[in-house]
Amino acid sequence: MARNEANAGHAQTTRNTVLVAIAIICVLALAFTAVFVWSRSGSTRQTASKPADYCMTTTSSGSYPLSLTQTHNASHITAIAIGRGLPDHAATVAIATAMQESKLVNLDYGDRDSVGLFQQRPSQGWGTIEQLMDETYATNAFYDALVKVANWQTIPVEDAAQAVQRSGYPDLYAQWDGMARAWASAMTGEVAAGITCSIHSRSTADPDGLVSAFRTLFPSITIVRSLGLDDDSDSSGSSDSLNHASTSNSANSDGSSTADQPSTVETTLTFTLPAGLSTAETKRRGWQAATWMIAHAQQYGIDAIHANGMDWTRKTGSWFGTEAAEQTLTVTFQ
Repeated sequence: MARNEANAGHAQTTRNTVLVAIAIICVLALAFTAVFVWSRSGSTRQTASKPADYCMTTTSSGSYPLSLTQTHNASHITAIAIGRGLPDHAATVAIATAMQESKLVNLDYGDRDSVGLFQQRPSQGWGTIEQLMDETYATNAFYDALVKVANWQTIPVEDAAQAVQRSGYPDLYAQWDGMARAWASAMTGEVAAGITCSIHSRSTADPDGLVSAFRTLFPSITIVRSLGLDDDSDSSGSSDSLNHASTSNSANSDGSSTADQPSTVETTLTFTLPAGLSTAETKRRGWQAATWMIAHAQQYGIDAIHANGMDWTRKTGSWFGTEAAEQTLTVTFQ
């Protein structure tokens, strides 16, 4: 009997020791977690004054933000659909597909030999790695396959995407349906002033780069620069080589040279839509161009955009004004 009581006492002591050890471990774990969370929150507070650059579209179902890289790619995908004369649904399917496959980032890696925005595989006949890393080639290859799908314009987005991609996870495309519809509606001009961009990082003004890229995607829109045209300008009023403002070496009234002072010259590009469009089509074409511009505002150093009676500035990050159909758009660089 005494031996049993001794054994019971020993077992109880052992259990108490284990419980104490567990309690100590839990306390240490909680303390570590608290310190980790505090340190992370402190880091967040330090960077809160400089939010990351992003763009966003908002609908009745919610807001859908994208990074600038994602926005560039969604814009490019949509512009190619517009250029091919495809309906808005094509851009919706393509954006949803690219979001699922690569998160709208042009990846140089993937499952097996998959690469690019749509994670297309060279071994499956989509093209070479170099071709599939070209966003324009990859997007056109996707649309080439999409238009061959029976009833692609009316079947659900995820079914159209799966018919092209033949993914092992066909149900995952559906999660991006609302997001893709919202971005496609804004970028095809179906929705007025559908995209806002909050841009805090500065970039060098590059009107020549913007003109070169824009003309490739929107060849029917003519462009002129307010500071004058080269002798190379064509009869439409657009110029293949934009003039650049220069600072002269003239003297100020105090005798100092103006060449030593920073230039504050504004450069304005004026974009003119084709003549003869209806009011609705003028608005739509104008927003197609304007949303492409705002999607590339950071890349080309755009400070302000005016389209269809409304204005966006880098400072405000949003559109303001009252919509009214206008045949011209302006982009300002500082």
